[in-house]
Amino acid sequence: MSVKLYHNPQSRAVMMHWLLEEIGCPYELVPVQYDDGSMRSDSFLKLNPMGKIPVLVDGDTVVTETVAIALYLADKFKTPNDLAPAIDDATRGDYLRWIAFQSGAVEPAMMQAGAKFEARRETAGWGSAELVVDVLEQRISQASPWLLGEKFSAADVVLGGSLSWAVGWKLFPAKPGFADYLERLTERPAYKRAYAT
Repeated sequence: MSVKLYHNPQSRAVMMHWLLEEIGCPYELVPVQYDDGSMRSDSFLKLNPMGKIPVLVDGDTVVTETVAIALYLADKFKTPNDLAPAIDDATRGDYLRWIAFQSGAVEPAMMQAGAKFEARRETAGWGSAELVVDVLEQRISQASPWLLGEKFSAADVVLGGSLSWAVGWKLFPAKPGFADYLERLTERPAYKRAYAT
């Protein structure tokens, strides 16, 4: 039985499509449009009361929120190149830190950069857009080629996918370390397959 991913290529769902390609498990993309009202339908709101995508359905299990979907998929579908360190692996903490950094720091920093509002660094959970960029650049430069060093993980899919948007939309500066990292990501066969649709 394949998992279903409610998907629009102009959404965060494309990162989960990429992750499914990396994992190689059977899946079905369920196309969702922004302008036809389908995400406000009763049937969709039963899946995600926020009326947003991505949404993953795996049998009776429904998972929403990009990071939660990534954690679920990477833990459930083990592959020869496991995309999630095991619970007792020494790199598990780093993995969780960087995958959560996407929603806890990168997303709000992108919003701050796009809306051009000031936030008090000491009270904003992400600090500031500048701080997020600096911390991320330092990590990517130190941990090359991937966030966990030699080990590619679901954190690279989630954080790398968001970083690609942030740089592409000019919300984050195109730092040299970012460019090299994003180039490595876009060369992955699974990335090419997901972003080709």
